[in-house]
Amino acid sequence: MHIISIANQKGGVGKSTLSSLFAYYLADKKSARVLAVDLDSQRNLSHTLRQCGIEIPTTALFADMRIELPAVRKNIALIHATPQLANLERASAKEANRRVQTFAAHLEAMQEEFDYCLLDPPPTLGIRMVAALASADFVTMPIELEEYSTQAVKDMLQTVFGVRQQWNPKLKFMGILANRFMHNSTRQKAALQDLLENYQDYVLPLKISTRAAIPRALEEGRGVWQLPTAAASDASAEVLQVFEALMKKMEPVNEEAAVN
Repeated sequence: MHIISIANQKGGVGKSTLSSLFAYYLADKKSARVLAVDLDSQRNLSHTLRQCGIEIPTTALFADMRIELPAVRKNIALIHATPQLANLERASAKEANRRVQTFAAHLEAMQEEFDYCLLDPPPTLGIRMVAALASADFVTMPIELEEYSTQAVKDMLQTVFGVRQQWNPKLKFMGILANRFMHNSTRQKAALQDLLENYQDYVLPLKISTRAAIPRALEEGRGVWQLPTAAASDASAEVLQVFEALMKKMEPVNEEAAVN
């Protein structure tokens, strides 16, 4: 099972949207068995994937208890978020370390049951963010090209590399993805240029634009490429190109992840 965290310490960048679309992509285009884990108490991923069933809460992954495997529907299984997830952040440092290890152990126990696991952590540094990065093989960072989002890039990169050093040496950073891009915005074009100048080695040479077809597809519980409208074709082309690029970065998993 390849574990992928889609993370950013800045909210409102579309990480849950990207996680949902990636889950649909892997299930539909790759016929893969996908486990989606919502770590964000805002529960956006859980809402989008609600047709996959609301059975096991994510809080169970941090507890010392036996967990039954969630049901798989249309190749996707959901472990859903609850408001109580936020209570995890009140733990002491010792308890926090134990919970991070417990979370990783629960995912390890599911390794043979799924091909991919997508983790959607909250947009804050804490137990859930560390658990998502400490357990993952790969991480990608979506950002919205606005001032506050680009300012947060340095903090998120420091978190990724800090967790890799302390917890998870196999963690591979797949890149920064410009999301919700507006082609007619001179401000966003300037922000993209600034991002490339400062973080060129970390930026994916792709972007996903703001398009009405994406939220419509997610509300209908499917990938944007499955919408039977001509208006969805441009959105579909961008999204599929991004996911194909991420898939390429994940191969080969063992050898490449070990040295990056």
